[in-house]
Amino acid sequence: MPRPFHGHKHVGFTLLEVMLAVCVLALVGVSIYRFVETTLTAVRISMASEKDRALVTSFVGYLRRQMLALPSARAGAITGEPHRFNDISSDELRWIAGPGSGLLTRHATGEWRVILTSKELKNGGYELGLRRQDVEGKKEPTWLPLLQGVRGFEVRYFDGIRKEWMQKWTDTQSRPLLVRVKLWRDPAPEPYEVVLPIPAKAQPAGGQEQPNTVKWGSEPK
Repeated sequence: MPRPFHGHKHVGFTLLEVMLAVCVLALVGVSIYRFVETTLTAVRISMASEKDRALVTSFVGYLRRQMLALPSARAGAITGEPHRFNDISSDELRWIAGPGSGLLTRHATGEWRVILTSKELKNGGYELGLRRQDVEGKKEPTWLPLLQGVRGFEVRYFDGIRKEWMQKWTDTQSRPLLVRVKLWRDPAPEPYEVVLPIPAKAQPAGGQEQPNTVKWGSEPK
C-alpha cells in the first residue's frame, strides 16, 4: 500500500535568520570601515609629520648656509631685534646676502638685505618668511613665505665677550659667536631649536682682532 503524501519539507530561511545575518554583515562592514579609516588617518598623520619635518630640516639647512656665507669683512652683515605682536614672539634676524640661493632666486644682482621674521595672515595665523630688499633701496621690498602654522619665532645672540645670550644684536662692527633660533609650529607643543655658529668678521689689514673672536673651547651657558 502506498504511503500517504504529506507535502514538501520547507528548506528556506526564516525572517529572523535573515535579519540576524544582515546584522552580522553590517557589524563586520562597520568594523572593516573603522579599521581602514583609522589606518588611513594614521598614514596621513605620519605623512604630514614627515613632510613637516622635511620642511623644517630644509629651513634649518638654508639658514645654516646663509650664516656661514656672511660677507667676511662686511660691517653690519648680521643684526637683529626682538618683537612681539599680539603676545606672539616675532623676532627679526637680518643679514646681508648675495644673489642666488641666498635670496632663493636666480634673477638678482648685487647685495641684498634679508629679514627673517613671521608675518600675520588674514585668517589670523602666522607664517615665517623672508623680506628682501637691495641694499641701495632702489627696489620695493618683496616677501617670500617659507613656513606656515607658526606660533612664534625667537632669536638669541651669544656674545663672546659677555659670555651670555642677548635678545638683540645691533653692533655693526662685531658679530655674535652663536645664533639660537626657536620656532613654534602647530601642532607640535615644543619648539624646534637650533644653534648656529657665526664666522668672525675678517680682521682688516693692520687692524686689531675682532671683539667676537673667541676660542671654541669656551662653551655658552
